[in-house]
Amino acid sequence: MRLLALLLMTTPAMAQVPIVETDIPPVAALVAQVMGNLGTPGMLLDKGGDEHDLQLRPSQMRALNAAQLLVWVGPDLTPGLEEARASAPNLESLALLDDPATRRIDYAGGGVNPHAWLDPGNAAVWAGLIADRLAKLDPANAAAYHANATTAQAEIAKLDNSLTARLAPLNQPFVTYHDAYGYLIQHYHLPYAGGLAAGDAAPPGAARLSDLHAQAASGAIACAFPEVQHDPALITNLATGTKLFVGPALDPVGASLDPGPQAYKTLMTALTDALLTCAKAR
Repeated sequence: MRLLALLLMTTPAMAQVPIVETDIPPVAALVAQVMGNLGTPGMLLDKGGDEHDLQLRPSQMRALNAAQLLVWVGPDLTPGLEEARASAPNLESLALLDDPATRRIDYAGGGVNPHAWLDPGNAAVWAGLIADRLAKLDPANAAAYHANATTAQAEIAKLDNSLTARLAPLNQPFVTYHDAYGYLIQHYHLPYAGGLAAGDAAPPGAARLSDLHAQAASGAIACAFPEVQHDPALITNLATGTKLFVGPALDPVGASLDPGPQAYKTLMTALTDALLTCAKAR
């Protein structure tokens, strides 16, 4: 009887834990850290998928309909998810980029840059936002969510300090496949020469390619980085006839990563490791 009473006392708190879906690995990682042992979020971006062209399979649509909360960057990153989200009538939405606490920057050509997780300050803010929303949906476990968020924020701060020190020697101008890195560049004060493609990874025009090739030929750009989701041919062609160092493929969204609470740290560390090959190349 005593065991039954204890089970009855603990069941309500567990029963109230929301079913959560997320969009991309870094967001899923932050939600996983905040939920801790209480639950595991789902993630809608397939491994190797393109966040800008996210289309849900029927099974993913069923998962979204079964969830109480979607935590996502917002429609600026995954426009295909907006219609799916709107068709799930009982689903609450936490669009992290839309919250006033999130630091937002714009692309050089206009429009908001949605890759805001690449600023660790935003990741720390998001951990708090996620905890607040989960606590609202599940008051019985509010203290646990907030404690987990505090731990996550401390880990992000430690990671940020480490990356700041590691990236300090990187002073060679570099280009990337697409213009996704503004938050990372500004936060760590990196010598970025831009992306070949626009922020949504649309193919660059001939004038853009010609300009960057001239800069590479003159030595004004030292390194170029392809991306895991895109054909490296543009980067390879850019380097042809120049001394441009072609680094390893970057993965700004973590599309190649398995989801889990450490995916954010893994993503940021992998980007740093890749970029530092430029510092070692010259």
